[in-house]
Amino acid sequence: MEQHHEVEKDHLQLVLDFYPLEVSDVWLVSSRSGRTTWEVDTTEGKKILKQANMKPERMLFLAGAHQHLYNQGLAITPIHETKNGGICIGAGPVSYVLFDKVEGNEVIYYNKEQMLKAMKFAGSFYQASKGYVPSEESKTRGRLGKWHKLYRWKLQELEGNKTIAQSYPEDAFSQLFLAHVDEMITRAQLALIALENPSYTNISREVSNLKGFCQQDFTLARFTEMEEELFMKELHSVTYDLPTRDIRIILNKMMKKFSVWDDNLVFDLLRAYQTTNPLSEEYYEILSIDIQFPHLFCAIAHKYFLAQKRSWSDEKYIWALQNIIALEESKGEFLKQYPSIYKEVISTNREGN
Repeated sequence: MEQHHEVEKDHLQLVLDFYPLEVSDVWLVSSRSGRTTWEVDTTEGKKILKQANMKPERMLFLAGAHQHLYNQGLAITPIHETKNGGICIGAGPVSYVLFDKVEGNEVIYYNKEQMLKAMKFAGSFYQASKGYVPSEESKTRGRLGKWHKLYRWKLQELEGNKTIAQSYPEDAFSQLFLAHVDEMITRAQLALIALENPSYTNISREVSNLKGFCQQDFTLARFTEMEEELFMKELHSVTYDLPTRDIRIILNKMMKKFSVWDDNLVFDLLRAYQTTNPLSEEYYEILSIDIQFPHLFCAIAHKYFLAQKRSWSDEKYIWALQNIIALEESKGEFLKQYPSIYKEVISTNREGN
């Protein structure tokens, strides 16, 4: 074990030697999901070195997006350049990026004030992302105009998981899953049909010209709060897409914490977003389609039937599924109220201006 530790330290030193920093100490912070993070003590303060199982061309796209946001004035930690002016380092199938460590108060889902700040930040994030043109060496990622393909893939997997569940009649998770899967398949099919609305194509074309990007996994864990303002600690991944995708992801995460779609809370959250990145009715109509699709139900089934969470007990899987079912059941009533909610959000924002 000691020999392995020394080899790792030598390897890290080779990476850190690319940076114009004097390093005094390095220690492992976390290692999971193909990403390893170290904290680095330097004469210029604490830094975070992140290694990802990602080709250099992809990391260059991500690091360039990070730098773009910082240059646009977004409250995000600065990324460090190498001695040769590079913003990341590639080493075969893995890549490295170095940025400042920032510390503040924890940002949580049960703090409404922080949740509202996160929605405002999400709007500012998309505004700052506009105009990002990556270097020619980058391998870009985009899902503009590709939602049909994504929905079909998730729908097919859901139908496949139904078949798998039927082969395990004594399994408690499968029994609960089967009691609700047909309704979820119907919702997924209706959402896929709704995407045929010309507004999706029109908005996708409009956003393509803006060159703005989303996070893909907008979560409060990437924030810290300093002097009552949110600050982004890191950027996990990005893709060119509609701003509504980040809204759907963060709303799903927030509503999941309460096991219910709360009309009043969603109104306040969307109103907060609208103050920093005002959207038209067409965008909110597309958001409605994305909310209708049972993303969370698909995700928990995907995790269970592929045994992705090996540390999870059967009880934890069942609890998670029960929570998502409760959320999905409340979503139907929420969507009936949704048009009046977003129209009032847009109207309130106009009056505020």
